Amino acid sequence: MQIQNAHARLSDILDQSLSGICLFDAQTLHFHYSNKGAQRNLGYDMDRLPMMTLFDIQPELDEASFRTMISPLVNGEKEALTFETMHLRADGTLYPAEVHLQWVPQSDRGEFLAIMLDITNRRRAQVALQENEARFRIIANTIPQLAWISETDGSRFWHNQRWYDYTGTTPEEMKGWGWCRVHDPALLPSVIEKWNEAVAAGQAFAIEVPLRGADGRYRIFLVRAEPLKDAQGRVVQWLGTNTDINDQRLEEKARRETEKQLQVVMQNMSEGLVISDSNRKLLHWNPAALSMHDIGNAEEVLINLRSFARFYELSTVEGAVLPIEHWPLARILWGEQLHDLELRVRRLDREWTRIFSYSGAILQYGDDKDLAFMTIKDITKRKYAEEALRDAKVNLEHKVNERTAQLVAKSKELENFCYSVSHDLRAPLRGIAGYSRLLLESYYECLDEEGRGFLKNVGLATTHMSSLIEDLLSYSKLERRKLSTTAVTLSSFLSQLLDQFKDSIENVRLTVKVDDLRISADLDGLAIALRNLIDNALKFSRFVPEPAIEILAQPADGYCILSVRDNGIGFDMRFYHKIFEIFQRLHRAEDYPGTGIGLAMVHKAMERMGGRVWAESELGGGAVFYLKLPLYGTATAVTPAVSEPG
Repeated sequence: MQIQNAHARLSDILDQSLSGICLFDAQTLHFHYSNKGAQRNLGYDMDRLPMMTLFDIQPELDEASFRTMISPLVNGEKEALTFETMHLRADGTLYPAEVHLQWVPQSDRGEFLAIMLDITNRRRAQVALQENEARFRIIANTIPQLAWISETDGSRFWHNQRWYDYTGTTPEEMKGWGWCRVHDPALLPSVIEKWNEAVAAGQAFAIEVPLRGADGRYRIFLVRAEPLKDAQGRVVQWLGTNTDINDQRLEEKARRETEKQLQVVMQNMSEGLVISDSNRKLLHWNPAALSMHDIGNAEEVLINLRSFARFYELSTVEGAVLPIEHWPLARILWGEQLHDLELRVRRLDREWTRIFSYSGAILQYGDDKDLAFMTIKDITKRKYAEEALRDAKVNLEHKVNERTAQLVAKSKELENFCYSVSHDLRAPLRGIAGYSRLLLESYYECLDEEGRGFLKNVGLATTHMSSLIEDLLSYSKLERRKLSTTAVTLSSFLSQLLDQFKDSIENVRLTVKVDDLRISADLDGLAIALRNLIDNALKFSRFVPEPAIEILAQPADGYCILSVRDNGIGFDMRFYHKIFEIFQRLHRAEDYPGTGIGLAMVHKAMERMGGRVWAESELGGGAVFYLKLPLYGTATAVTPAVSEPG
């Protein structure tokens, strides 16, 4: 009776099990027993199951493969087999099952005990987990960061693909502590120290470090790691990301560098710089602006325009005081662009006045934000200098007028003097010359040889004096005569001029090469200059065996260089500075007569025309004189006359 109750109790327990429990014959493989869990899972009742074999619910099995699979159980090599398979229900559907199979030996034949678990939910969970893992991998490999997962001690067991792409490493190389290989060796100890501190505290980890890429170069990354905790709050893993912030940091560094540079520029500008927001709040004054306004404590006056106006007054240069609405910064804030606005600035608390020049405009930055900037130049000294210059100009004009009047008076005196020379001196000279000649003619026999010589010398002296007067008058007229610049064709001009010397040049080898050059010159002035140069060339070469004179003209950078060369006695260049001075002579009048005015007239004529004259010579080697005048039709300014060697 107790045995029956025990069997009944065991049967009830087996029927209440959610797992399917079956016994089937080891030879025929027919079911001997199935609990209600097996009947419920398979959809068969107990009347149907004994007629079925294992292969009816496991169609994927055949007897040969099954006998091979269970041989370790039959032979006693294993106590149980566990495997997953698909079971066929009565309605024709399949469901996944986990089977635990045991060999139950009997006296006559053996049986198999099969415990079959419906693992449909487990499979669904596995599929969901696999899908979640797939999603995680897609997300992890898609995010721009380098992602990784580590154990609690810091050794890593997973990196996303971006990690391997950037570092050029393999999963085998990165296992465990392989991640240390891509860190800067110099910084790695501090990184590990901070990492260990975060691990010990179980708190988030963050640091910026350089990581070496596949190309061998380092880039800066922001490393963040969060601890993953279980239900009890224990850290089981760390999830980390490395964000590339290299370009951002470089931009920040460049921006900071630019800001430093701008700060240095503003701090060292000689011009004042004032920056204000749209509410008239004075944001920045550079040192030059503070110094210009004689400000020691900036905070007292630089709050806004109103506070500034308690200490300063602005007015026009002429002195008209301006209301604050017309101040430069106020005008700029109203949208006006200022360029060199000159105003007078006066401090109200002491004697202090300056004149400043203001420029500025409104700049926009960010989200249409406005910023007004204004530059200031201290032009006090310049304005005072301009005033002094105007005063000096007025005084100069007065002095020029006075000097001009004096020169006009002197010119009138010179004109009167020339008139006196022309009329008052010539008459006595003519009388002396006439009476000397009459004495010599009428009393020639009464005079001895010495007396006749004296009278001849008196005649020569009066002749020389007359020539000197004529030359002085010509020199004076040259200074006063009005210029008339015109186009001069040198070939025809020289042809006419040389006709005046046709008697003097009969025994001279004359060479003239001027082509058809045309120059801008005063005809009379040019004639005076060339006539004196040709006359000198004839005079100082008359004692050489074969006198030669060469007249050349050559263009040079918009000018004409006209030269007169002779093969006469020449002169010593040590005395060059004297030859163009009036009455200066380098040779005795007895040997080479003249008044010493000819070359002075050449210099004066060239000076009046704005040309240039110079000479080159050596004793016994002849001399060459050069005249420089502009070619006709050129816009070249004529160099003032000089007499130094060119």
